[in-house]
Amino acid sequence: IVPDTKCCGMPQMANSNLNGAKKNFNFNVKVLAKAAQPGYDILSTCPSCNMMLRREGLPFFDSEEARYVSKNVYDACEYLLRLHSQGKLNTNFGELRMRVYYHNPCHLRVQNLTSAVDLMKMIPGIEVVGVNLNCCGMGGSYGMKKQNFERSQEIASKVWNEIKAANVDIVVTDCGGCGLQVQAGTGAKIMHPLSVLNQSYKAYKVREAA
Repeated sequence: IVPDTKCCGMPQMANSNLNGAKKNFNFNVKVLAKAAQPGYDILSTCPSCNMMLRREGLPFFDSEEARYVSKNVYDACEYLLRLHSQGKLNTNFGELRMRVYYHNPCHLRVQNLTSAVDLMKMIPGIEVVGVNLNCCGMGGSYGMKKQNFERSQEIASKVWNEIKAANVDIVVTDCGGCGLQVQAGTGAKIMHPLSVLNQSYKAYKVREAA
């Protein structure tokens, strides 16, 4: 089920537009709570959306639907690891010969989630040579603003230098904003961890068909 939702409200809230954030948040939790009622879990592939639904929205826009969604929402990689711990994850991973640098987004770090790295390490051939724990300088919409451009680049420089020195094939990150910033400063190929898993599953199918 892919319900028709709006922006999670995090960008509006971060820019003091609480009315806009409330409107989007309340719309989403009503839609998601209804979709999840038959026993479905709620998955998000965006760290900011996940954090907004799970905890950041509640102090401002509390409701029965919001509390229900908060208890049933998972980061997608976190959920796959949960399935793995229950013996339910398809681990037919094909080999991917890649040197990978992982950028852990701020909104996952504050939730103590490193699920993407744990999943990638299950894939034969992948070498995770670095896990970045520094901010890339994007900071949501901060780095998009003209007045913050130089400061954003200054913050990003450490991340960029580490990635360039690592000589990797790809950079993996769960956050689209972080991916834009990293690509702009390094020219590296950026992938979401789920895209890496998808490639590995495809590689397994190709090997089996050969």
